[in-house]
Amino acid sequence: MKDIKKILSVMCLFAILCLICIAAGIPADSVVCAGFAPVLWPAGNDNMGGYKGRVAFIPENSVSKTPLLPAKPAETTEFVTASGAFEFIKTGEKPTPIYATRATVGYKSEIQGETDCKSYKITGEFFHPGKKVEAAAFARQVCNTPGYLIIEDSENQQLVGQPGYPCMLAASFDGGKAPADKRGWSFTFEADSPAPMIIMGTPIDLDELFTGVASTPDPVE
Repeated sequence: MKDIKKILSVMCLFAILCLICIAAGIPADSVVCAGFAPVLWPAGNDNMGGYKGRVAFIPENSVSKTPLLPAKPAETTEFVTASGAFEFIKTGEKPTPIYATRATVGYKSEIQGETDCKSYKITGEFFHPGKKVEAAAFARQVCNTPGYLIIEDSENQQLVGQPGYPCMLAASFDGGKAPADKRGWSFTFEADSPAPMIIMGTPIDLDELFTGVASTPDPVE
């Protein structure tokens, strides 16, 4: 009986809220009641930190479509999951694969903005070794080129950047001073985002990008 009364109370409050919005000229479908899911932590869950040494970059002007966050999320996962796939303007174009030294790929999401104006500032980094011409050329090309970055960990792929809020990637080179010094390119990236992270609903095939051989789909049970 108590549960029924609670449900009726919530329904009445929602109806009152809708009436207030209608009286104020606000469309009823713009009233969003967020369905908060339980945030639990099962005992024994894996939680290994860090990211894999495979990164991919897509220039903003090379694609006509990108994976997007839903405008009105219907499920909990949709708040941080982008649906769709990249569609390149030129036939045959693909994301640019970038090798990153082990344990150098980093990602941070920090809150920013004033009261009622909060969003997230995404920042990160990775290191690419050596001073090959291809890396130097990429460093110059990517300078001032907005785009999208894909990184991956043991759970999923993350997308950095959305249309209008692209990922900006920049590189600095250090040749070292002694034979034992680290030599290579330090890349940094940043983007503004409404979500603390964006998961790729449909991951790209990084195996194919890095090896030229498409990954084998998991067998259907």
